[in-house]
Amino acid sequence: MNKGIIASVVISLMLPWSIQASATTENFGEYKEAIEYLRNAGAIEQEVSNFLPNKTISKGDFYSMVWNAAGYRDTKNAKTPTGFSDVSPTSKYAPYVKKSVESGILKKGGAFHQNEKVTRIEALKTIFSIMGIGITRAFDKKEVTFKDLQNNNEWAPLGKTALEFDIWTTEQTFGARKKITRGEVAYIIYKISSHLGTSSGNAPQLQIIQIPFTDSQSTFVANSEFKILEEVWGRIHNKFVFRDRINDKKLIQGAIDGMVKKLDDKYTVYQEPTAAKNFSESLSGEFDGIGISIDLIEGKVRIISPIKGTPANEAGLKANDIISEINKKNVSGLTLLEVSNLVKGPTGTNVELLIERDGKKKTYTILRKRIKLDAVTGEMMGTTGYIMVRNFTELSGIDFGTVTKKLLEKNPTSIIIDLRDNPGGYLDASLRMLDHILPAKTRLASLIFAKRETAEEFLHESGNGAGRAEVDPIKPEVIFYSVGQSELANLPIKVLINGGSASASEIMAASLRENNHATLIGEKSFGKGTVQEIANFTDGSMFKQTIGRWQTPNEKNLTANPIEPDVVIVDDPKTVKDEVLEYALSH
Repeated sequence: MNKGIIASVVISLMLPWSIQASATTENFGEYKEAIEYLRNAGAIEQEVSNFLPNKTISKGDFYSMVWNAAGYRDTKNAKTPTGFSDVSPTSKYAPYVKKSVESGILKKGGAFHQNEKVTRIEALKTIFSIMGIGITRAFDKKEVTFKDLQNNNEWAPLGKTALEFDIWTTEQTFGARKKITRGEVAYIIYKISSHLGTSSGNAPQLQIIQIPFTDSQSTFVANSEFKILEEVWGRIHNKFVFRDRINDKKLIQGAIDGMVKKLDDKYTVYQEPTAAKNFSESLSGEFDGIGISIDLIEGKVRIISPIKGTPANEAGLKANDIISEINKKNVSGLTLLEVSNLVKGPTGTNVELLIERDGKKKTYTILRKRIKLDAVTGEMMGTTGYIMVRNFTELSGIDFGTVTKKLLEKNPTSIIIDLRDNPGGYLDASLRMLDHILPAKTRLASLIFAKRETAEEFLHESGNGAGRAEVDPIKPEVIFYSVGQSELANLPIKVLINGGSASASEIMAASLRENNHATLIGEKSFGKGTVQEIANFTDGSMFKQTIGRWQTPNEKNLTANPIEPDVVIVDDPKTVKDEVLEYALSH
């Protein structure tokens, strides 16, 4: 559990483990042992037969039950101010609410709403926090497969931790917003306690769980520079005069962010929860904003691509435009997160961007909207099947197959695949799309890693096999092959690219051309030859790290070799016509 975390978790468990069976709980099903366990531990006051396991639990009862289960008891029997307007100092819930505030689980002020029902996601977060469960960890996205929880969702790490404690199974629905019952709360506490210690007598008052170090983490702690970091932390907490400015979470996030920035790789970034959520939303195909993908390149905020059909595209923004100001605020020196936060805002409000293009500056006022995009769309244009791929989301590979099937029913004589202003996305999506075009066993692309062990680990964890991928026998390289039906293989294919075509878009375009299955039309691509791995953490933050370098089938790296089209056609921004598409349709 929680392998690789640099921590020791200290949990106070004053809970007797012996459980006496009771005939009164025969109808409680899977909750029976959990309820009896909490009753014997003193975590619930009522008789077991009166527990009402199928009734939804109120916030007041929930917090008192969990704190009691974790070993906290209020023995003072005195007035307990909580900082909440609706929790009396003499309330039976007051000690537990106050303890939650002191522990950082609740923020005082306003109302507590003690009779309000608790959702599953709120219950999990709170129980893990109170019981000292370390859940800030990375995980493989394929490990979380709830029917109703996407792998890149901000709650996925909590789902992963729940799986580790056998609280739910992946075949079940996660039900994040569902109101949780008293029996479910008892069951979660019982399952966690069972994992933390299973002695036949009483559990020890102090249970210490040592989380093992990985080799890299041990090296980090043993490094002499780590002692400096540790001392700075201590000096801040002991002597810094502006006490209200000390926020442990922000200090740690800052340390992580600083360490990552020293790698000097613009694609390796640590994203705090807000930025991570925005990034995940952008891959899901639904988000608030104006519809641009941005990056920091040579110290300037550049637009990688405006998404077609969005406010940014309709306003005339283009790939490689430089954003100089946002709402008259100079963006020089700002992080991508800070820039993103300035661009975003409530739907229906305006954002003003000062754009630099070809040495000239122009102000654009753009209305923010809720953007919902179909990653892949298709239509017939005369006798040509036209497929637009806006980005590579988790489902766009499947969507591509659906669109292809519908177009083939109309007997097209050729296919156009539009990858213009497509900033990329998931690897699997691009491979699935190529399956529909290139014959089985065709080399699609390869990834070069730092070590062969990393390549083997990537191949194992990605689930790619059965002819899809293999590790080179000599180099630390994973080679990908087509495994599809290649139903488009016999049709002439043209691929449209421009300066906003990046990453997976470039891999797809290069693979088709180098395997002699497409003509590329448009402008030179963006040039992004690396692939990133995403680690999601349970506080909502994310670490996006460059782990490999793309190579085309002919072993060219895209960073050094942006793709030059076979036919150069530049779309004229002064006309309403799409000159690139018109050329492709007529040739």
